[in-house]
Amino acid sequence: MISLCVLTKNSEKIIEKCIGSAAAIADEIIVVDTGSNDETKKIAEKLGAMVYDYKWDDNFSNAKNFLKSKATKEWILILDHDETISSLDFDKIKELIKSDIYLGYYLIQRNYVNSIGNVGFVSCKDDIYEESKLAFGYVPRKMVRLFKNDSCIKFLGSVHEQVIQSIEEVGLGLIGDSDIAIHHYGLFDREKERNRKYIEIEKRNLRNDFYQEYQIAIQLHSIGEIKEAIEHLMKSISLNQNFNLSFLELGMILMKLGKISEAKPLLLHSVMLKENETALNNLGIVEVYEKNFGKAIEYFKKAISLNGKNADYYFNLAQVLKQGGRNDEAKREFERAVYYNSSYEGKRGEFEK
Repeated sequence: MISLCVLTKNSEKIIEKCIGSAAAIADEIIVVDTGSNDETKKIAEKLGAMVYDYKWDDNFSNAKNFLKSKATKEWILILDHDETISSLDFDKIKELIKSDIYLGYYLIQRNYVNSIGNVGFVSCKDDIYEESKLAFGYVPRKMVRLFKNDSCIKFLGSVHEQVIQSIEEVGLGLIGDSDIAIHHYGLFDREKERNRKYIEIEKRNLRNDFYQEYQIAIQLHSIGEIKEAIEHLMKSISLNQNFNLSFLELGMILMKLGKISEAKPLLLHSVMLKENETALNNLGIVEVYEKNFGKAIEYFKKAISLNGKNADYYFNLAQVLKQGGRNDEAKREFERAVYYNSSYEGKRGEFEK
């Protein structure tokens, strides 16, 4: 028995798509609205949802905990209004909720993008989902969005709210993995405007937390506020020296600033803490700068071994192979880059000289 829970505001153009995608698997639909002045609530009610109002207080966890409190079924499936679930995954969801072992499950949020150079990019080429056809690829992110309706589970965090910490406080090993996709289209619209708003909310709800500092930093980085992003990353690292992503993000920023020698040890430390395709790809770029082409090739190939559907890795490999005079190999890797992201077609001239 599943409660579909959706938090929304002014989403009259997309709320039907969101609710409609999962209505067939839900035993009830709960929608919490944080202040719409359009037709969002009326549309949700017509789709069979029970709609509740929530006075927005700049805290997503508070709103989602209110949303969760309205659910009456054994399991909760949380979607944002710009997300959908495919019917291809309904049977998988039904199997997962039969388990008495786990309190929640990781689903894979697919953040769809159409540009080159997105960290962690996975191509939509040959993908099974109809939902993915509107984009060249996506950036995946594991999130617990399916969990038991248990009073011990609650959202924490003012912006990047999650239930992971509350589940882990109950005991280890209570979150299961899945390959079920959440199709997220929000990165197509007003990303910069949204990130500025989220940064402001995070700053008003600061707590001495390494992950919050990291999240503020990556949002600052995305809107070009580099100096302040570095400050928050340094704070994150001071709070937790074992969190690999803060070292990785700081290394990438320093690379953009041309501080290659300073970036390299940070990227190496990130990989030492946890092997990561993005860190390996960036280490490959560092080795190119240092003219260690053989080492660069090793890093790019290792990144590809972790994610064989990232066009950027193939393109980087193609470039370094060309620099080394290995033209046939370079052309082959370039064709793979084009295959996984046709945006690279515009670079073809570089490999036909």
